[in-house]
Amino acid sequence: MYRLDEITIIDNFLDPDSFEKVSSYILGRNFKWTCGPSSLGAATILMDPLYDRQLVNVIYSKHVKSGKGSPLTAEQENEYKIIIPFLKKLKITTKQLTRVKVNAVLCKESVMTSGYHVDVPEKELHCGMTAIYYVNTNNGKTIFKGGEEVESIENRMVIFPNWYNHTARYHTDAPVRAVINFNWLTNP
Repeated sequence: MYRLDEITIIDNFLDPDSFEKVSSYILGRNFKWTCGPSSLGAATILMDPLYDRQLVNVIYSKHVKSGKGSPLTAEQENEYKIIIPFLKKLKITTKQLTRVKVNAVLCKESVMTSGYHVDVPEKELHCGMTAIYYVNTNNGKTIFKGGEEVESIENRMVIFPNWYNHTARYHTDAPVRAVINFNWLTNP
């Protein structure tokens, strides 16, 4: 499905029913968001910091410890359920999974680029993969430091080695640009 040493793009990643469930849940009114800077680890922010904001929902993070045996809330269970089709298709176990985060950026008046970054801590670099799933179509892009560009097309998945620097080029033609970011180890 993907190689460990290159960028892979897969269109129509989910079947139509699964895609509809994921997109309607994430773009619906009841999905919970927090707001913060777009690229916390970016070495260089390429845009005015005034506009450097995104909405975030961390669905899973192995770096966040919760109480042992504490049950998931109904909301957490629903959020985790939406990533199961992705994990199955990518053949990722929960032991491999390090983080799943949903990002959303509101429409910008002009094209803006955030800042080049990687999505994992330094100790995990060269040990895994990153994937970005595009929830909706818009004129935004993911741009890699090597020059490759991936357009934001709904139900598209781009998979790449986790050490590839990349940035978001924000959109101007839709109310929101939503993506799901997956990070996993290839040999946990």
